[in-house]
Amino acid sequence: MKEANCSPGSESQNSSNAGEEQGDMQWWELSLVGVGCTIGTGYFLGSAIGIKTTGPSIVLSFILAALGTYIVYNLLAKMTAADPQEGSFCYYADKAFGRWAGFSCGWNYWCSNILIMGSQLTALSILSQFWFPKAPLWIFTAGYAIVSIIVVLLGTKGFDRVENILALVKTAAIVMFIILAVCAVFGWFGLKGGDPPSFPNTFSELFPKGLKGFWTSLIYAFYAFGGIEVIGLMAMQLKKKEDAPKAGTIMLLVLIIIYVVSMGLAVTMATLESFTEKESPFVTALDSLHMAFFPHVFNGAIIIAGFSTMTASLLV
Repeated sequence: MKEANCSPGSESQNSSNAGEEQGDMQWWELSLVGVGCTIGTGYFLGSAIGIKTTGPSIVLSFILAALGTYIVYNLLAKMTAADPQEGSFCYYADKAFGRWAGFSCGWNYWCSNILIMGSQLTALSILSQFWFPKAPLWIFTAGYAIVSIIVVLLGTKGFDRVENILALVKTAAIVMFIILAVCAVFGWFGLKGGDPPSFPNTFSELFPKGLKGFWTSLIYAFYAFGGIEVIGLMAMQLKKKEDAPKAGTIMLLVLIIIYVVSMGLAVTMATLESFTEKESPFVTALDSLHMAFFPHVFNGAIIIAGFSTMTASLLV
């Protein structure tokens, strides 16, 4: 783990070596990597729990989560530009508050990453049950874990290229959903059960579970932005370190557009009761279309994307 170097004894060595490193990554490449690493099972599946918790106001939850994430990343990016170090937030915590802060920050990141990977394995297994509903969950969990470990043991050579391809698959799935959903909302596709419900325009419709439900949904909204710390760790590879804030701003702008538009369309196309934590909300929304094959294609794309995110987390 890169954060392990955050100790007072190694601070001067990090400053002399890491600060002189010259990367070759452009700021827009870092933005694309950040988008690819952030969009994962928290967005594709965990958002369904958020929708059931608060209803259509999940869109507002994602906007607030994006604002909070931007504040944190913007400060991290400025520190990276001023004093580029491999330890990222762990190094800066050590430098500002002492060894205890750097040590705690590093291990907190490690523990949270382990928990996130566990949740991703669970999500991938639940998505796989879309095709095999009677298969035990642990079989899929063990299978994905073994394959991911094998990928890591084979080394990182060429993994970046594969990760970029999988990121394109992930983004293409979202774009396809948005296109189909827009066509359905405008009545260009035949829908099961008549017209889809319109977007809520009253407080009770927007917040069917009250403000308490809305507050709870922020957990799932922030979880969907998990992985953004990778862009802070990879900022060291920028050709111009001062471009780190710009890369993060563009990345978050792209994410919030994708999240808000897709979530808004999903809650418009399906009723609140139809969403379930065992199925992606986008698959649920597409179920209203007379396109039986597309939920299968979309579910497969989600599994591929989730697996790439989990394996990338394991390599960090």
